Amino acid sequence: MRQLSPALLALTTVALTMATATPAEAATRPKGVPKAAITAQVKKIVDGDTIHVVSKGRTLKVRLLEIDAPERGQCWYSAATAKTKALLPAGKPVYLLRDRDPKDPYGRYLFYAWSHNGTFVNRYLVRYGYAQAILVKPNDKYIKLMRSEEAKAKRQRLRIWSGRCDKGGATKPKTTARTGTDPRFRTCAEANRNGYGPYYRGRDPEYAWYQDRDGDGVVCEPR
Repeated sequence: MRQLSPALLALTTVALTMATATPAEAATRPKGVPKAAITAQVKKIVDGDTIHVVSKGRTLKVRLLEIDAPERGQCWYSAATAKTKALLPAGKPVYLLRDRDPKDPYGRYLFYAWSHNGTFVNRYLVRYGYAQAILVKPNDKYIKLMRSEEAKAKRQRLRIWSGRCDKGGATKPKTTARTGTDPRFRTCAEANRNGYGPYYRGRDPEYAWYQDRDGDGVVCEPR
């Protein structure tokens, strides 16, 4: 029988260890998180689509699957990075689900991620214009969903699809010292014109800045 090399054996062990959740983990996870997802702890947010997590005592570099957020120096880089930090606070649990390839060519583990409160992070970033949907075969578990959400963000001209750069613009927003939040505008109309919104009650701190006229728990919906 052919023996595995030490490097391949280590990779296989990590992949198998992280492949499924224990019954105790599955019982405590938020609604909507897949049963097969494993639990880790957020250690650091590198940028909009790259994070570091701790699992079984090891720090793993993770690239979020099927999305591509702006790189440093590009428009909306800071906004995408801040939003990922807000969705995945350091020290909080994160639920990770693998696809077919466990790693990318740079040695980063490839996962879909759900936050401590059950938000599908990959989907959220695409839906609200912080990242675009990309397909890197053979990992395609959610690509139809991602492309559908990207189409919505494009129609509403959100953030990276707004034709604007968050480094400047015709309207200067009020600055805020709150980490992980969007700039604060006088009205939702201004926020939308600059590529921001919508915000949801109980999830986005920006929700409290604007008036929910119809009481549906959402403000600044693009029209």
